[in-house]
Amino acid sequence: RKLDPKKASLDHEKSRLRHLNVNDPEEKKRLWEIETDPQIIKFVENVCETEAEIAEFATLEKNYLVLAIEGKAGHVDEAEVGKLQGWVTIYPEEKKRLVRLKKHGFTDLIKQGLRVLEIGFARHPMAKSGQMTSAVRQAMALLYQEHTKDGEHRLVVTAYADETNEASVRVLEAAGFVRKGQIKYHVKNKTADHFFVWSGK
Repeated sequence: RKLDPKKASLDHEKSRLRHLNVNDPEEKKRLWEIETDPQIIKFVENVCETEAEIAEFATLEKNYLVLAIEGKAGHVDEAEVGKLQGWVTIYPEEKKRLVRLKKHGFTDLIKQGLRVLEIGFARHPMAKSGQMTSAVRQAMALLYQEHTKDGEHRLVVTAYADETNEASVRVLEAAGFVRKGQIKYHVKNKTADHFFVWSGK
């Protein structure tokens, strides 16, 4: 189902969600500043390296959702209202990783009746604090609302954070995710990531 990010924007939150607009030169520039930020390069795998990759990343595809986090009046300076502050991505969790999670005894998410998604996020290096947690929280509220509307499969969302990425850990825990342990995001990785699960309100 195609989700409308406007439904996720809650009045009491510090940010708003919408679709990315790579046709806007300033937004494209901010996306590039996110992708080339040393902190993003350090912690996020498969960052965009060309303008073509940025355009592809921002395109809404089946089963892959990319949302822009925009500045909201009352929380950011007037010049930042409506401007890109970061992004949130939501996509199906990798089945091979779910098998490894079960094998390591964390949790069995390979069950009939479960829809398991993964969430990721990144902030612009100059974005005001508080907006990432707000955005993730709103994204989860939107997913929960849409997946319970028609009695669809129970929704479970996973997330991962490098063991040294304290900022992302704080965002996830503040947004309602529970830390379950550590696992390598890819088998070939040298270090393990913190593994988080969100399973509804």
